[in-house]
Amino acid sequence: MHKTKSWVLSTDLPLSFYFISTIFMIFLSVPAIHDWPDRWAQITIFLACILTTLSVFIKNIPTRPSQRKNWPKELKLVLIIMLLGAFNIYFSEDRSASLKGMGLFLMSGILIFSATFFLFQSRKNQNLFLMLCFASFVALTFYGIFEFFQSLIYSGRRILLLSSNPIPAGSLLILLSTGPLLLFSKTKFTWQKVLLFSFLLLGILLIFLIGQRGPIATILVMGLIWGTRKRQALAIFTLTLLALIGIGYLFKDAIPMHYKKQLLKKETILVRLEFYNVAWQVIKDKPFWGVGFNAPIKKYVPDSYKPKFYPTDSKYTFPSIITGVETFDNMALFFLGQTGLLFSGVYGYLIFYLIKNWRQKINENADIKQQSLLLLTVLIGFAIHSMTYDSLRYPHLNWLFHSLLGLMANYSLFQQEVPLNSRNIFTER
Repeated sequence: MHKTKSWVLSTDLPLSFYFISTIFMIFLSVPAIHDWPDRWAQITIFLACILTTLSVFIKNIPTRPSQRKNWPKELKLVLIIMLLGAFNIYFSEDRSASLKGMGLFLMSGILIFSATFFLFQSRKNQNLFLMLCFASFVALTFYGIFEFFQSLIYSGRRILLLSSNPIPAGSLLILLSTGPLLLFSKTKFTWQKVLLFSFLLLGILLIFLIGQRGPIATILVMGLIWGTRKRQALAIFTLTLLALIGIGYLFKDAIPMHYKKQLLKKETILVRLEFYNVAWQVIKDKPFWGVGFNAPIKKYVPDSYKPKFYPTDSKYTFPSIITGVETFDNMALFFLGQTGLLFSGVYGYLIFYLIKNWRQKINENADIKQQSLLLLTVLIGFAIHSMTYDSLRYPHLNWLFHSLLGLMANYSLFQQEVPLNSRNIFTER
């Protein structure tokens, strides 16, 4: 009897490491980086990533040479990405900065994808992950509402959701919405649908309260993508959008000045457009390896720099605005400029291969397609938002995004073993 219990515990150990680490990454990784002593932050994040990956690999990676020839293509691409990441650090203009940045990206992203590639081959594990996303979504939504009321009382307070910045706070809710969205699609129990839909609406409201254009635009695009699948859904989306515009116009004078400044300012748009020109200069100079992950780009924007999009008669010059910045405010430009065409190309091909494989393997069942498209809609929404800032430099977003890629890689998530009308997603294992 004791032997049987021990065996069950050992088989669940990788999943336990993953869930504990996921909770840590969502709620504590960013505060650790900003508030904890550097050594403690580095150790805890390193252990969360490495213990999860090692526990999964020890259980799943074949040891015999004859078995290694049959490794999935996804894992071969992961190995190539890891190798190219090492070259990026070696050829970087700031190896120390690139070692920290690229190391964190690979550990909390690429390695976690390879871990979830194995973990999510179990439908039970997939459902537990969706439940964890839902629980985290609810917890952060309530915490965000608390932060909102704090901002009404104390000036200078904002909705951050433990992300140090309101922009990634919106992305965090978007990624975690995978949980309630897919659970809503999977269940046929009315009370569960009402519960899940209510929290989804509350989370969407919180995204609007954050007051950042990127997350709001992402929600609208996700609604449009899903609305185009069904005529009725498109009509509901259109009416809802018109209602929001009408309400915003009627109460425009009551909108706090903070939100007006965030939603109406055009300077940040021009800055982001100017970064396309800067990135092009970097790519021409360092096409293969880039300047290095997190390496400075100041030399490409000297004081004599003449912007193409940013107004020259502005109060602040473009070079003065980005002083000390090692970013392009755009994840695609960041990859191309700081990791080079080789790394960006292989990483992009991995995502393309996952989507292509997913399209070929999903069942023709309408419910299965619906759940698949919901997952893809979340990933597309996050990708769109990532065009406005460097999303994957945040370890908790990097972790969740690559976990969702691991979910997509296992299309068995959408294989039904029991009739949908008899399923209770809160008790199913």
